[in-house]
Amino acid sequence: MQYVVEINNKTKTKFSVKKIEAVFQKTVFLALGEPFEGKKFELSLALVSEQEIKTLNKEYRKKNTATDVLSFAEYEGRQSLLLKSLKTKGSETFLGELIVCPTYVQKNALEDGETFDDAMTLIISHGILHLLGFAHGQKMFALQKAVAAELNKK
Repeated sequence: MQYVVEINNKTKTKFSVKKIEAVFQKTVFLALGEPFEGKKFELSLALVSEQEIKTLNKEYRKKNTATDVLSFAEYEGRQSLLLKSLKTKGSETFLGELIVCPTYVQKNALEDGETFDDAMTLIISHGILHLLGFAHGQKMFALQKAVAAELNKK
């Protein structure tokens, strides 16, 4: 499988592109398994300010507060995604767009006693799982923790 992340960093936050790609790859692999040989998964990621994510959160979720991540999936759910991906051989599958607010993630990381890198790994994995059709629940949280545990080994 091939994983492509298009990143639009509208902040001054420094990050590792390789780490983001690893989070993408590990999350998809753990969530979907490996029936996707020869497939190319694509994801768009934007890093934005608290004001910008607050505006987007208000517009799309009717919540007038900043948040850590917003996910805009290309597919209605996991079944739709799986059917499209399995039907078309050797094709690209665009999963959708994640909007992440690094300063919001940093504040939460400090409150939770986590490093920024650990928190970003969890949040990006969390957003990707939403793009893959997961809703909040035990399975989703276990998957994102498994991704973070493997990629954030010290």
